Amino acid sequence: IMNKTPKISLKIIRSYNNKYYVQINGKTAKTPEGNLMELPTSKLAQIILKNYKSYKTKRNNTIVSPIRLANTAIDMVAKDKNNYIKQLCSYANSDLVCYFASSPEDLVKKQNKSWLPLITFMQDFYNINILYTTEIFSINQTKESLSKLKVILNKKNNFELSAISVLSQLTSSIIISLALVNDKINVKNAFELSNLEEIYQSTFWGKDEEAFTRLKAISIDIKNVKKYYDTLND
Repeated sequence: IMNKTPKISLKIIRSYNNKYYVQINGKTAKTPEGNLMELPTSKLAQIILKNYKSYKTKRNNTIVSPIRLANTAIDMVAKDKNNYIKQLCSYANSDLVCYFASSPEDLVKKQNKSWLPLITFMQDFYNINILYTTEIFSINQTKESLSKLKVILNKKNNFELSAISVLSQLTSSIIISLALVNDKINVKNAFELSNLEEIYQSTFWGKDEEAFTRLKAISIDIKNVKKYYDTLND
């Protein structure tokens, strides 16, 4: 006798206070730490539901999923939002976009053309003056810039912060991440801007299969995080 896969029923419940929950076989989904998965928008609930459905059919190889991002928001960010923001602000000192090459000339030109508009975006959009260098020594952004960044991040909710944090890790840049969530650049731009040097090097050395597979996974993850972020406003 063949074993039948048990049928799983999934549905979205809306509460009186306009929060959304996913029910699996009549039980409300919980996070790994046992918190109720309370979601702010119906759009987010829908992609989480879709994510649970895809778990039934296939295990997703990409690291980032809406379920994981929501779990991070509820279990990690909510627990200590201030510390989470402090950590995010510290990324600004090691931001990829702040470290330009001094040679070869082609790469320098590419970086100037691609990254300087991001520095300008931070100035125009947020009134934050970003310091950048061609030296190998690390630079520290000014206290004023970091406190402005802290104010901006404080206005974000836990779900938005979980997305910005993961994007900053994927792109090695909080600047690229903020440009992406504000729709100043698209997913393809974000991927290319954050892998500029590697893409440049591949034009000389050809395609390294291992590196190509890793970059492909990163580009899918960036796309998934942006999709998640866009569901946070109904």
